[in-house]
Amino acid sequence: MQIGPDQIEALYQYAKFQFECGNYSGAANYLYQYGALCTNSERNVSALWGKLAAEILMQSWDLALEELNRLKEIIDSKNFSSPLNQLQNRIWLMHWALFIFFNHIRYLNAIQTNAHHLIRYLATAVVVNKRRRNMLKELIKVIQQEHHSYKD
Repeated sequence: MQIGPDQIEALYQYAKFQFECGNYSGAANYLYQYGALCTNSERNVSALWGKLAAEILMQSWDLALEELNRLKEIIDSKNFSSPLNQLQNRIWLMHWALFIFFNHIRYLNAIQTNAHHLIRYLATAVVVNKRRRNMLKELIKVIQQEHHSYKD
């Protein structure tokens, strides 16, 4: 049996189904396989976004950072249908990057050292997201260490 466009599309749909069912590990694996087989560049970018989301949801920060960098390269080099479309992709990239940077210890240290203003975003993310409540003690420790930098 040969693998054709219909089977490749079915793989994408199955990966999407796995993601929607909460099987992020399976979804990431299937999206990786799909990316290796796909010849449609727009669909491949869509799969990369899905893989990035899956890695973030599994809290695989190093793998998520690799996917983020891959997407950044594509966004910076791809010819978009309009400059607005490219801008929107960059904004989404920055949005997703916050999840990675707030959870990757190397970036948390950078935020504490030289980007105190981002701690506000981190505090908001921890407080409003029930799944992040386990980080509340760590956040309080960071804020206590940096209290001299804040008046609010």
